[in-house]
Amino acid sequence: MVKIFGEEEMKVNELSKRTGIHLETIRYYEKQGVLPEPKRQANGYRSYDEESVTQLIFIKNCRRLGFSLEDIKQLNALKFHTANHYYADKLVLKQLTLVEEKISQLQDIKVFLQSIAIKGKHSEDECKAIAGLQAKIKKTV
Repeated sequence: MVKIFGEEEMKVNELSKRTGIHLETIRYYEKQGVLPEPKRQANGYRSYDEESVTQLIFIKNCRRLGFSLEDIKQLNALKFHTANHYYADKLVLKQLTLVEEKISQLQDIKVFLQSIAIKGKHSEDECKAIAGLQAKIKKTV
C-alpha cells in the first residue's frame, strides 16, 4: 500500500486479497458501473482506498443475497440519500419475493426427486429414477 494525500492507497491485487473478489470480477464491476472507476496513479495503475474495500464488500454481500448488478447499482446510488429509502425497501422486497419463488421451485424439485429416488428393490429391466426423469421430460415437451 502507498500513502497518497494522507490516505492509504492500494493496487487491484491488494484490493482483491482484502475482499476475496477476483481481479477480473473487480474490473467487470467497474465496466458495468457497479463499482466506481478508481483513481489512477501517474504510471496509469488503478489506485483504490478503504472506501473501495467497503463498496466491494457491500457488492459481495448483495450478490450473495441474489441481487442483480442493476439492483446493486441502484442500491449503491440510494445508500446515502435518505429520501430514497422507500425505493431501497422496494428493491429488497422485490428480492425477497424472488427468493420465496425460488424456494418454492426448489421444494417442488425436492418432492419430485424424492418421489423417484431408490425405494426398495429395482426390477431388472427398469430403473425407477431414470423412468421418473423420462416421464418428467415427456410432460414438459
